[in-house]
Amino acid sequence: MSLLKDYGHRCRKEIYQGEIMMNNLLSKLESKLVPLATRISSNKPLNAIKDSMITIMPFLIVGSLFLLVAYLPIPGYSVWMIGIFGEKFQSTLTKVTDATFGIIGLFTLINVAYQYAKQLDMEPIFPIMSSVMSFIILTTVTDGSFGMEWLGTKGMFVSILIALVATRLYKKFYEFGIGPKMPEGVPPGVIRSFSSLIPVGLIAAIVLAAQIGFSFTPYKDIHQFIYHIVQMPLLGLGDSLISIIIAEVIGQLLWFFGLHGNAIVNAIMDPIWLGLSAENLNAFQQGHELPHIITKQFKEIYLQMGGSGSTIALALCMTLFSKSKHLKTLGLLALPASIFNINEPIIFGLSIVLNPIMFIPWLIMTPISAVISFTAMSTGLVSATSGVIIPWTTPLFISGYLVSGVSGMVLQIVLLLVGFLIYMPFFKLLDKQLLARELEEANGSGGLKMFK
Repeated sequence: MSLLKDYGHRCRKEIYQGEIMMNNLLSKLESKLVPLATRISSNKPLNAIKDSMITIMPFLIVGSLFLLVAYLPIPGYSVWMIGIFGEKFQSTLTKVTDATFGIIGLFTLINVAYQYAKQLDMEPIFPIMSSVMSFIILTTVTDGSFGMEWLGTKGMFVSILIALVATRLYKKFYEFGIGPKMPEGVPPGVIRSFSSLIPVGLIAAIVLAAQIGFSFTPYKDIHQFIYHIVQMPLLGLGDSLISIIIAEVIGQLLWFFGLHGNAIVNAIMDPIWLGLSAENLNAFQQGHELPHIITKQFKEIYLQMGGSGSTIALALCMTLFSKSKHLKTLGLLALPASIFNINEPIIFGLSIVLNPIMFIPWLIMTPISAVISFTAMSTGLVSATSGVIIPWTTPLFISGYLVSGVSGMVLQIVLLLVGFLIYMPFFKLLDKQLLARELEEANGSGGLKMFK
């Protein structure tokens, strides 16, 4: 009996020391990460970029759906449809794709200007028009033809930059209050129009001077300069395994402390990931080899199965193997939402937030999924994502098939099994603790008896 008591005492002491170490680690992480994440989440330009990416998503999904109908990955499908509707079947449908992905740079320009103007408490119409004007001035016209290529993915970064700068300049110039004074009784719309005269003129002059300056460089305009100096290196960096691992680790850490990790990380990475997706889509449409592994779909389809943290495996664990009434009930409630990649019931109901037991599996699940998925695609075992944008609520296996064919479904099965292996040990520990607590409450005992 004495030996058992000593053993129990040592175990309790080790658990207590382990809890202290874990709490100290979490406190240090929280003190470093949370203030930084708070500053990022309150940054107006980043919020404008994030909101604009969300706004244009319906157009990209519609364009992708028309492309899917034209090139559905079923053997013999294209031949069959062409036989029914004629040879122009695919080219006709993909006009919608060209009108969405093909002008994603223009969508980005307008949306960033609109969202940033809202962040600055401005009426958005004049910042939007100033941004479009600036974009056209800064775009080289060759033989009377406007460079349409810069309205697509190649122009996304310039569009973001122009929208942010033009909107900010308009705000500054408008606040100076310089402009013609209108007599009383003039309609407000006319007053706003004439009050914008000087700000718009100053922006035009500044942008024109910038274009003249770029014309004396080897790049000739800002588009070529940004594309070669900034955009291509960023796309190359974003298409690496290390970049997606870093993004996932940061996102998971932020979620653990109760901050929306995806929203914060996506505000920075979405322009890169969407650019990579669009290049894959163009290659897919042309029948060429897909150039990139890391895309927006790579993250959403293979690293977020069931939601952030790829928690559909955890939801299945709770539903199928829980002995605790609390976890069983939560699993039954969370599983239907997890099928559509919604996992707030798990994040806040389990809870994942500030739960030391779930910290390790939550942190490592998506980086491990990234390594497995990247390896499978780089070795040719699984097709890279086609660039087709599908709703993030598309259920498991259907999503994998739509972006990578049958091999994508197989990869999702593998990742689901890996999720079981990662989450199960920690889930069992949590389930055991909650079951003991429930039994004690049912028996009216006073305190958790960990050792008998």
